[in-house]
Amino acid sequence: MTSLRSLPGIVKSLMAKLPSHDYPVMNTQLFVKIWLTYILDKSVTSLRDLFFQLNHTGVEGSLSSFSRACSSRSLQSINRLFVDLLHQVRRRPSQKDVIICPFDSTVISLTSKFFWAEQYHQVKLLTTLNQETQAPSELLIHFGERHDAYFGELVLGMTPENGLAVGDRGFASKELFNEFINSNKLFLIRINSNWIVEEDGLVDVGERKVRVVRFCDLEKRTEYRLATNVPIEIMDDEEIGEAYRQRWGIELLWKFLKSHLKLDRLATKSVNGVTIQIYMVLIGYLILLMIEIPKIYGEKLLDKLRYIQLIIHQESNFVVWMTRMAGDPKV
Repeated sequence: MTSLRSLPGIVKSLMAKLPSHDYPVMNTQLFVKIWLTYILDKSVTSLRDLFFQLNHTGVEGSLSSFSRACSSRSLQSINRLFVDLLHQVRRRPSQKDVIICPFDSTVISLTSKFFWAEQYHQVKLLTTLNQETQAPSELLIHFGERHDAYFGELVLGMTPENGLAVGDRGFASKELFNEFINSNKLFLIRINSNWIVEEDGLVDVGERKVRVVRFCDLEKRTEYRLATNVPIEIMDDEEIGEAYRQRWGIELLWKFLKSHLKLDRLATKSVNGVTIQIYMVLIGYLILLMIEIPKIYGEKLLDKLRYIQLIIHQESNFVVWMTRMAGDPKV
């Protein structure tokens, strides 16, 4: 019997949730399989190369049909798949009273003239990262240029009830601090040196005062001022400093998605297509989080990705393999 945590088990579960006869040319199952192959197969450098491989190994479908689907296909099935995987990862029981959740944005440049015609030169992504499960939260995708502070309030909804939202100076504002306080949620956000800190170590944010923890990085000769509403009885100054250091986790997430899952190697030239690719990259990441592989291959995300490369290169192609694992003899 196939384990639900094995790669075949997860693929079978995912494909069972997608329609296979909703479109006559490029059904949703095939559409998702092609995207997963593009994202997870490190040997694939372009969609044109991928379709050359597919068409010479018995998979029907053309690049033009796929491109049209990227431009016009509804996001509903893709988004539902992402949310479902997210819920599965979140089911793991928490072992901590306070879960550190660093948050930050990243930017992907849009170089095609098709985006420039709509006055889009970049797409900004914002999420939080649950340090216990290593799963992101819901995702903000914004085409165009906006400062991080504009999206600060959205972090509230991305932070779980027992989460501690940890952010950098770009999100620091008295308005956001008050939103967190009024919502009974915890924050830890670095503030600029020009904020007035009172003698008792508090900073006035309007409605209330919050605690400021200071620590220095001797190597960088930099002082960090961290504003937080976490009571000292729950986390002392040293624990606050350590929690802020874990903010690096969100930077590592964006780096991993760009370096290994092609987040910044955009394969389409439409807003809808880019949005689909972003969600498919995160779906690929969640699959890596969930799968269990033989211990001989390792336990890290990169080990799991390398294990998938072994499967891909043992098969004619990944689409055919996923189709077989899903129990469908036809591609």
